[in-house]
Amino acid sequence: MQVPELAFPAALTVTEQTIDISGFTRRQQAFYLDLFWETVGIYHAAKKPRVAIGIAGPTGAGKSVVAVLFQELAKQARLPFAFEAITIDAYHFPNCFLLSHFADGVPLKQVKGRFDTYDVAALARDLNAFAADENTAFPAYSRKLHDPVPNRIRINSPATLLVVEGLWLLSDLGEWGQVRPRLDFCYFIDADKERTRQAVLQRHVTGGRSLEDASRYYEQVDGRNSDLTLQTWHKADKVIPPYYLIG
Repeated sequence: MQVPELAFPAALTVTEQTIDISGFTRRQQAFYLDLFWETVGIYHAAKKPRVAIGIAGPTGAGKSVVAVLFQELAKQARLPFAFEAITIDAYHFPNCFLLSHFADGVPLKQVKGRFDTYDVAALARDLNAFAADENTAFPAYSRKLHDPVPNRIRINSPATLLVVEGLWLLSDLGEWGQVRPRLDFCYFIDADKERTRQAVLQRHVTGGRSLEDASRYYEQVDGRNSDLTLQTWHKADKVIPPYYLIG
Protein backbone atom coordinates (compact mmCIF):
# COMPACT_ATOMS: atom_id res chain seq x y z
CA MET A 1 0.00 0.00 0.00
CA GLN A 2 1.31 3.43 -0.94
CA VAL A 3 1.73 5.66 2.12
CA PRO A 4 0.34 9.16 1.48
CA GLU A 5 2.61 12.11 2.17
CA LEU A 6 1.33 13.98 5.20
CA ALA A 7 1.75 17.67 6.02
CA PHE A 8 3.03 18.34 9.51
CA PRO A 9 0.82 20.97 11.21
CA ALA A 10 2.28 24.20 12.57
CA ALA A 11 -0.05 24.34 15.57
CA LEU A 12 -2.52 22.15 17.45
CA THR A 13 -5.56 22.86 19.60
CA VAL A 14 -5.18 20.82 22.77
CA THR A 15 -8.02 21.09 25.30
CA GLU A 16 -8.89 24.58 24.06
CA GLN A 17 -5.31 25.82 24.10
CA THR A 18 -3.22 26.50 20.99
CA ILE A 19 0.12 24.69 21.00
CA ASP A 20 2.75 25.97 18.56
CA ILE A 21 4.80 23.11 17.08
CA SER A 22 6.16 25.06 14.10
CA GLY A 23 9.63 24.91 15.65
CA PHE A 24 9.92 21.13 15.37
CA THR A 25 12.97 20.17 13.33
CA ARG A 26 12.76 17.94 10.27
CA ARG A 27 14.12 15.09 12.37
CA GLN A 28 11.46 15.62 15.03
CA GLN A 29 8.74 15.77 12.41
CA ALA A 30 10.03 12.60 10.78
CA PHE A 31 10.08 10.82 14.12
CA TYR A 32 6.42 11.58 14.85
CA LEU A 33 5.31 10.80 11.31
CA ASP A 34 7.01 7.40 11.60
CA LEU A 35 5.45 6.87 15.01
CA PHE A 36 2.02 7.69 13.59
CA TRP A 37 2.40 5.07 10.87
CA GLU A 38 3.72 2.61 13.45
CA THR A 39 0.53 3.21 15.45
CA VAL A 40 -1.56 2.56 12.34
CA GLY A 41 0.39 -0.69 11.92
CA ILE A 42 -0.42 -1.69 15.51
CA TYR A 43 -4.10 -1.26 14.71
CA HIS A 44 -3.85 -3.53 11.67
CA ALA A 45 -1.77 -6.11 13.56
CA ALA A 46 -4.47 -6.40 16.25
CA LYS A 47 -6.82 -7.84 13.62
CA LYS A 48 -9.97 -6.58 15.27
CA PRO A 49 -12.23 -3.62 14.47
CA ARG A 50 -11.70 -1.60 17.63
CA VAL A 51 -8.30 -1.03 19.21
CA ALA A 52 -7.37 1.14 22.22
CA ILE A 53 -3.79 2.46 22.38
CA GLY A 54 -2.50 4.35 25.42
CA ILE A 55 0.03 7.16 25.69
CA ALA A 56 1.35 7.44 29.25
CA GLY A 57 4.10 9.53 30.78
CA PRO A 58 4.81 12.23 33.37
CA THR A 59 3.20 15.64 33.52
CA GLY A 60 4.37 17.87 30.69
CA ALA A 61 5.92 15.08 28.60
CA GLY A 62 3.69 15.90 25.63
CA LYS A 63 1.12 13.09 25.83
CA SER A 64 -1.85 15.21 24.80
CA VAL A 65 0.15 16.91 22.04
CA VAL A 66 1.07 13.55 20.50
CA ALA A 67 -2.52 12.30 20.75
CA VAL A 68 -3.94 15.39 19.02
CA LEU A 69 -1.10 15.39 16.47
CA PHE A 70 -1.95 11.81 15.53
CA GLN A 71 -5.60 12.76 15.21
CA GLU A 72 -4.70 15.59 12.83
CA LEU A 73 -2.45 13.32 10.76
CA ALA A 74 -5.21 10.72 10.61
CA LYS A 75 -7.50 13.25 8.94
CA GLN A 76 -5.04 13.46 6.05
CA ALA A 77 -4.14 9.79 5.86
CA ARG A 78 -7.39 8.42 4.36
CA LEU A 79 -7.38 5.53 6.82
CA PRO A 80 -9.89 2.69 6.37
CA PHE A 81 -11.02 3.13 9.98
CA ALA A 82 -12.01 5.99 12.30
CA PHE A 83 -9.43 7.62 14.58
CA GLU A 84 -10.32 9.28 17.89
CA ALA A 85 -8.39 10.54 20.90
CA ILE A 86 -9.47 11.02 24.51
CA THR A 87 -7.76 12.20 27.68
CA ILE A 88 -8.12 10.87 31.20
CA ASP A 89 -8.52 14.49 32.32
CA ALA A 90 -12.09 14.15 31.05
CA TYR A 91 -12.62 11.59 33.83
CA HIS A 92 -11.79 13.99 36.62
CA PHE A 93 -14.57 14.11 39.16
CA PRO A 94 -16.41 17.44 38.69
CA ASN A 95 -15.13 20.32 40.79
CA CYS A 96 -18.31 20.27 42.91
CA PHE A 97 -17.41 16.69 43.92
CA LEU A 98 -13.75 17.53 44.51
CA LEU A 99 -14.70 20.45 46.74
CA SER A 100 -17.04 18.36 48.87
CA HIS A 101 -14.85 15.26 49.28
CA PHE A 102 -11.72 15.19 51.40
CA ALA A 103 -8.50 13.22 51.73
CA ASP A 104 -5.77 13.85 54.29
CA GLY A 105 -7.88 16.64 55.73
CA VAL A 106 -8.08 18.76 52.56
CA PRO A 107 -10.61 18.93 49.70
CA LEU A 108 -9.65 16.78 46.73
CA LYS A 109 -9.82 19.95 44.65
CA GLN A 110 -6.49 21.01 46.17
CA VAL A 111 -4.79 17.92 44.74
CA LYS A 112 -6.69 17.72 41.45
CA GLY A 113 -4.68 15.54 39.11
CA ARG A 114 -3.69 13.06 41.80
CA PHE A 115 -4.65 9.45 41.12
CA ASP A 116 -7.70 9.56 43.41
CA THR A 117 -9.35 12.59 41.76
CA TYR A 118 -10.59 10.62 38.74
CA ASP A 119 -13.67 8.47 38.14
CA VAL A 120 -11.63 5.45 37.06
CA ALA A 121 -14.64 3.14 37.16
CA ALA A 122 -16.37 5.29 34.54
CA LEU A 123 -13.28 5.18 32.31
CA ALA A 124 -13.13 1.40 32.62
CA ARG A 125 -16.84 1.09 31.76
CA ASP A 126 -16.44 3.27 28.69
CA LEU A 127 -13.42 1.31 27.50
CA ASN A 128 -15.39 -1.91 27.97
CA ALA A 129 -18.27 -0.49 25.92
CA PHE A 130 -15.85 0.63 23.22
CA ALA A 131 -14.23 -2.81 23.03
CA ALA A 132 -17.68 -4.45 22.84
CA ASP A 133 -18.44 -2.48 19.66
CA GLU A 134 -21.12 -0.45 21.36
CA ASN A 135 -21.84 3.15 20.42
CA THR A 136 -19.83 5.03 23.03
CA ALA A 137 -19.86 8.68 24.13
CA PHE A 138 -16.64 9.73 25.83
CA PRO A 139 -16.34 12.96 27.83
CA ALA A 140 -13.92 15.76 26.99
CA TYR A 141 -12.12 18.15 29.32
CA SER A 142 -12.52 21.92 29.15
CA ARG A 143 -9.63 24.07 30.33
CA LYS A 144 -11.97 27.04 30.16
CA LEU A 145 -14.49 25.46 32.53
CA HIS A 146 -11.84 23.37 34.32
CA ASP A 147 -14.37 20.57 34.34
CA PRO A 148 -15.33 17.51 32.27
CA VAL A 149 -17.92 17.89 29.51
CA PRO A 150 -19.99 14.68 29.22
CA ASN A 151 -20.78 12.87 25.96
CA ARG A 152 -18.59 15.11 23.80
CA ILE A 153 -16.72 12.45 21.75
CA ARG A 154 -19.04 9.93 20.11
CA ILE A 155 -17.80 6.65 18.66
CA ASN A 156 -20.23 5.17 16.16
CA SER A 157 -17.93 3.50 13.65
CA PRO A 158 -17.43 -0.25 14.14
CA ALA A 159 -13.80 0.14 13.04
CA THR A 160 -12.01 2.65 15.26
CA LEU A 161 -8.55 3.25 16.66
CA LEU A 162 -8.88 5.02 20.00
CA VAL A 163 -5.88 6.79 21.52
CA VAL A 164 -6.13 7.29 25.30
CA GLU A 165 -3.62 9.65 26.87
CA GLY A 166 -3.00 10.17 30.54
CA LEU A 167 -0.73 10.25 33.51
CA TRP A 168 -1.99 7.17 35.35
CA LEU A 169 -2.65 4.64 32.57
CA LEU A 170 0.10 2.28 33.77
CA SER A 171 -0.42 2.86 37.49
CA ASP A 172 -1.79 0.41 40.06
CA LEU A 173 -2.65 3.15 42.58
CA GLY A 174 -6.26 3.24 43.71
CA GLU A 175 -8.45 1.73 41.00
CA TRP A 176 -6.05 2.41 38.13
CA GLY A 177 -4.91 -1.19 37.87
CA GLN A 178 -8.07 -2.02 35.93
CA VAL A 179 -7.17 0.31 33.03
CA ARG A 180 -3.93 -1.19 31.61
CA PRO A 181 -5.58 -4.55 30.76
CA ARG A 182 -8.13 -2.65 28.66
CA LEU A 183 -5.44 -1.13 26.44
CA ASP A 184 -4.23 -3.20 23.51
CA PHE A 185 -0.91 -1.36 23.42
CA CYS A 186 0.66 1.46 25.42
CA TYR A 187 3.45 3.92 24.75
CA PHE A 188 5.34 5.66 27.54
CA ILE A 189 6.90 9.06 26.85
CA ASP A 190 9.98 9.33 29.00
CA ALA A 191 10.93 12.81 30.16
CA ASP A 192 13.18 14.67 32.54
CA LYS A 193 11.14 16.15 35.37
CA GLU A 194 13.07 19.40 35.50
CA ARG A 195 12.80 19.89 31.73
CA THR A 196 9.04 19.50 31.81
CA ARG A 197 8.45 21.75 34.82
CA GLN A 198 8.44 24.96 32.80
CA ALA A 199 5.97 23.57 30.28
CA VAL A 200 3.61 22.58 33.07
CA LEU A 201 3.87 25.98 34.75
CA GLN A 202 3.14 27.73 31.44
CA ARG A 203 0.08 25.55 30.92
CA HIS A 204 -1.26 26.48 34.35
CA VAL A 205 -0.61 30.19 33.79
CA THR A 206 -2.35 30.02 30.40
CA GLY A 207 -5.25 28.33 32.16
CA GLY A 208 -5.63 31.25 34.57
CA ARG A 209 -3.31 30.61 37.54
CA SER A 210 -0.75 33.12 38.73
CA LEU A 211 2.87 32.00 38.42
CA GLU A 212 3.14 31.84 42.20
CA ASP A 213 0.05 29.65 42.48
CA ALA A 214 1.18 27.48 39.55
CA SER A 215 4.58 26.96 41.19
CA ARG A 216 3.00 26.01 44.50
CA TYR A 217 0.63 23.60 42.77
CA TYR A 218 3.49 22.01 40.86
CA GLU A 219 5.48 21.34 44.01
CA GLN A 220 2.49 19.95 45.91
CA VAL A 221 0.77 17.99 43.14
CA ASP A 222 2.26 17.86 39.63
CA GLY A 223 5.82 17.13 40.68
CA ARG A 224 4.78 14.33 43.01
CA ASN A 225 2.51 12.87 40.33
CA SER A 226 5.43 12.86 37.88
CA ASP A 227 7.65 11.01 40.37
CA LEU A 228 5.04 8.26 40.69
CA THR A 229 4.37 8.07 36.97
CA LEU A 230 8.05 7.77 36.09
CA GLN A 231 8.08 4.53 38.08
CA THR A 232 5.55 2.89 35.70
CA TRP A 233 7.52 3.01 32.42
CA HIS A 234 8.31 -0.72 32.49
CA LYS A 235 4.62 -1.59 32.05
CA ALA A 236 4.55 0.03 28.60
CA ASP A 237 4.93 -1.86 25.34
CA LYS A 238 7.30 0.80 24.02
CA VAL A 239 9.16 3.73 25.59
CA ILE A 240 9.68 6.74 23.36
CA PRO A 241 11.81 9.86 23.99
CA PRO A 242 10.42 13.34 24.63
CA TYR A 243 10.56 15.74 21.68
CA TYR A 244 13.65 17.55 23.02
CA LEU A 245 15.77 14.39 22.83
CA ILE A 246 14.92 13.71 19.18
CA GLY A 247 17.56 14.91 16.78
